[in-house]
Amino acid sequence: MTFLPIVGRELRVAARKRSTHFTRLGAVLIAILIGGFFGVGMQQMSAPPYIVGKSLFGVLAVLSFIYCIGVGILVTSDCLSVEKRDGTMGLLFLTDLRGYDVVLGKLVANSLNAFYGMLAIFPVLAVPLLLGGVTAREFARVMLVCVNLMFFSLASGMFASSVSREERKAMGLSILILILLSAVPPLLGLYFSARTNWGSYPMAFLIPSPVYDCYFAFVPKAAGIQDFFWWKIALTHGYAWLFLVLSCFIVPRSWQESSSSTKTASWRGFARWIVEGSRENRDALRRRLLDTNAFLWLAGRGRGKTVVLWSFLLGLAVIWLWCWATFGKEWLNKGTYVFTAIFLHGILKYFMATEACRRFVEDRRSGALELLLSTPLTVQEIIRGQRLALLRQFSGPVLAVGIIDCLFLILGFNERNAYSSREETFWAVICLVGISIFIFDMIALGWVGMWLGMKSRGANRATLGSLARIVILRWVIFAVSLMIFGWLSLFRSISHEEYVFTLYWFAISVAINLLFMLLAKHNLNRKFLDIATQRFDFKPLGPQKKTTLPPVLATR
Repeated sequence: MTFLPIVGRELRVAARKRSTHFTRLGAVLIAILIGGFFGVGMQQMSAPPYIVGKSLFGVLAVLSFIYCIGVGILVTSDCLSVEKRDGTMGLLFLTDLRGYDVVLGKLVANSLNAFYGMLAIFPVLAVPLLLGGVTAREFARVMLVCVNLMFFSLASGMFASSVSREERKAMGLSILILILLSAVPPLLGLYFSARTNWGSYPMAFLIPSPVYDCYFAFVPKAAGIQDFFWWKIALTHGYAWLFLVLSCFIVPRSWQESSSSTKTASWRGFARWIVEGSRENRDALRRRLLDTNAFLWLAGRGRGKTVVLWSFLLGLAVIWLWCWATFGKEWLNKGTYVFTAIFLHGILKYFMATEACRRFVEDRRSGALELLLSTPLTVQEIIRGQRLALLRQFSGPVLAVGIIDCLFLILGFNERNAYSSREETFWAVICLVGISIFIFDMIALGWVGMWLGMKSRGANRATLGSLARIVILRWVIFAVSLMIFGWLSLFRSISHEEYVFTLYWFAISVAINLLFMLLAKHNLNRKFLDIATQRFDFKPLGPQKKTTLPPVLATR
């Protein structure tokens, strides 16, 4: 038998995909655009070449770290769970394949594009070496950390996928593993240093955190703690192999459907009573939803996801208050307010993009959407029911975050430091623009998520596509346009440049949101029936004859 047969097969399949080649091109183009944007900005400030090189290297390195951590989790968190949902995992183990064959084959197949994208970034990352301010040793350490972090994120995603059946649970578990390993040890060190009045932060608490590999990659040897770098690399590498070994052990034993015991069923019933209330309350709520819209009853009858979202926000509030109690008035500053607002906005946008697409992805995959279209429900009623379900789930959290943003706006005016009227006005403009775009983004993500959920094969792919269109694209356009404006020196004669940049970013955001939201709404109303009655393997080969829908669907 050929050693690791799935690896060879998956490599041959990936070599024939166009995405394998376009991923490398896209990664290097994005790196060039980001590097050019910051390079032009530093040039406008007349900074010395070595300062430009050092700053540019730091920015590109941080973005490379984020890419390596995020893309690894994204591409592997559903590679094994999708086989369980489709019922094909058991067929693999009817052959002579072992757990490591399946795990390593899926790992290679799903990580190839991500690895090529990382390799494409390295030549751009080496450009600051020519400008000065960066040593070859720092460049080598950053490359090593990138490779190690990607291996860790890929392995953690594989482990999460091996123990989960649902796509969202696998993604959530992989993110939870990253947060626990990255944030808990540093927070414990911060707590003990604050309570025991140690002279300096205990660096040993940073060793278990994989994210702090990035920090140790930049720490100079003169700081006296550079020896931790190799310990960090070895420990993170050990995490990855541990996750892979556990995945190889779990996969052959986790694909069967297991019946729940009486004790497990009683615990689930108790948890359901805590989250959704008594049976009478659940029945009353579902009758109200059914009277409003039948699809709203289907999509919004459970309150578990809303409770999870509120619990997450409550946990973040507890952490924020704990930091305030620990650091006192030093914690209350505009930097903390901005970072907290950006983090809260990002979390809610991710949840909205996920929930907007999940229902249509699952119903289309299972064939339930096609069955719904054979009922008296119309397309407009289905879309309206999904919108109402999203509104019911997110209206409360969005209102709470909006109130928090307004509190930050007021607290920003009450700091001890005296600010000029111009700075206070700019602070108000930034806060109001941020709140407005946040609300607009949530609406646009709802529409775009529903449309991409109709046409995508998986919820993760639809979620990423929604965030890329609504959240990421605006920053790419903003950076490219400012780079061009910097080359043309268009802003040199303009006073109050910060207002111009803020309003320009606001205009780009509004235009992009309107464009994709209207396109998604148009496509949902016009193409819903065609896509809902197609299979995922439908690929037209040349001109196709117009098909006639069944009489029941043709009247919709």
